[in-house]
Amino acid sequence: MTLTFSRHFRHACLVLSVVATVLGQGAFAQDAIRGEIERRVDNRILIAVPPPATANDALVSTAREIGEALVFDLTFTGLFKTLPPELYPPGFVALPANVQMLDFTSWRATGAEYLIYSLIYTEGNQLVGEFRLFDLNAGNQVYGQQVRVDLKSARLAAHRFSEEVVRYVDGTPGCATSEIVFSGKTGDVKEIYVADYDGFNMRKLTEHGSISIKPKISPDGNYVAYVSYKDRYSFLYVLDRRTGKTTPLSKEVGLNSAPSWSPDGRRIALTLSKDGNTEIYLRDPDGGNPVRLTKNRDGDTSPCFSPDGSKIAFVSDRAGMPQIFVMNADGSGQTRLSYHGGKAYDPVWSPDGTMIAFVSEIRGQGFEIYVMNADGSNPVQLTDSPGINESPSWSPDSRHVMFSSTRNGRSELFAVNVRTREEIRIPYVTVSAEGPSWGPRRR
Repeated sequence: MTLTFSRHFRHACLVLSVVATVLGQGAFAQDAIRGEIERRVDNRILIAVPPPATANDALVSTAREIGEALVFDLTFTGLFKTLPPELYPPGFVALPANVQMLDFTSWRATGAEYLIYSLIYTEGNQLVGEFRLFDLNAGNQVYGQQVRVDLKSARLAAHRFSEEVVRYVDGTPGCATSEIVFSGKTGDVKEIYVADYDGFNMRKLTEHGSISIKPKISPDGNYVAYVSYKDRYSFLYVLDRRTGKTTPLSKEVGLNSAPSWSPDGRRIALTLSKDGNTEIYLRDPDGGNPVRLTKNRDGDTSPCFSPDGSKIAFVSDRAGMPQIFVMNADGSGQTRLSYHGGKAYDPVWSPDGTMIAFVSEIRGQGFEIYVMNADGSNPVQLTDSPGINESPSWSPDSRHVMFSSTRNGRSELFAVNVRTREEIRIPYVTVSAEGPSWGPRRR
C-alpha cells in the first residue's frame, strides 16, 4: 500500500524549473511562472490533477476552482509537473463520483506517476473534500484526507491536501495554506494587505488613508507589526488581526523602523535613532520593556531573529559599507557574516535555520536577491533582472523566497525557488505591492 520514500526523495532533489505550460487547466495568468527549464532532463514528478468529482451541478465551478488551486500548489513547489488536460485518457469528461469506477489502466497509460482523485459535496454550511493520492504504477492509494472548510473557503481545502501530498513525496509539507502580508499602493495611499500565498483572497488590513509599509507578520499569524505615517511621522504599530485594534510599538523621535518578531512572539527587535544613531533595540509588542542591543558609532539596522531565537542577524556599515552581521540575542558576540563583494541588506533567516536570504547591491548588477549559509559561507545569487529586487521573506517550508521587484515598471511580488532558481510572479495581486512578509501555515 505504500511506496518506497527514498525513490521520491531523489526525485525531489532533482527538481527543475517550472513553466507556465504545465498549468494546463485553470484561469492563471500565463506569466505566473516565469522562466524556462534549464536542464536537459526534466525529473519532476508527473501528476494528473483533474477537477474534483461532484454529484451536485451547483458545485461544478467550485470543483474547477479547487482543481486549479491544486495544480498551482503542486507546480509551485518545483517537485511536480501536472499532466495537461489534452493528455488525459481518451474520452475523459469528469472523474466518477464513485472512486471504485476509476480506470487505472487508462490513467497509467498517460505516463503520469500519480493521480489525485477528489470528491466534493456539502454538509450544512461546510464544504467537504475527500482527497486521495494514487500511485498509478502500483495501483494503490498512498494517501487520503478528508477536509472540511467553510463554503466560501473552497481553495483552502485544496491547499491543505496539497501540503500533505508534498509531505508524502518530499518529507516536508508544502506552504499552500500560508498567507502573505504586504504594502499595497492605490493612488497616493499605501495600506497593509493580506492574501493567500498565491495572492488570492486579497484584502486590506488597514484603512489609514496614509503610507503604511514594511509589515512583519507574527509567528502565530495573529499580529502584524508595520511602519505607518498615519500620525504624521514614521512610527511603528502592531495590529491585532482578530480585533482590528492597532497599538503603538514605538513613537520615538527620529527613525522607527524594521520590526522583527522573536520566534515565540513575545519580543520585537527594531531600529531606532532616538539616541542620535540608528541602533537595534528590543521591545514587547505593546512597546514595553525596551532594551538596547547595539552601541556603535556606525549605523545598525534590519534585525532578524534566528528560528531558535538565540541569534539576531542585522545590517551594519561599520565595515565601510552595509554588510550583514550576527550577534547573540542579548547583543553580545557581534561578528560579520557577509563577504561576497557587494553591499548587503535585509537579512532574513530561513525557517529551517540553514540559510539567510538578503539583498545585494554589486556595482553593475543592481539590487538582487542572494542566499548564503547561516555561517555566511557559499553566497548564491538567486535573481538576475532589471529593476530593484528587495524585501526577501521565506516560505514556511524554506523552499522559496518571496520578494518585491520593479522589473516590470511597478512593484510586484515574486517568489524564487531556492533549489531551481525559478522565479514566479505571484498572481491575483491587483495592486502595486512591496515589502512582503510570509506567514505561517494555517491550521
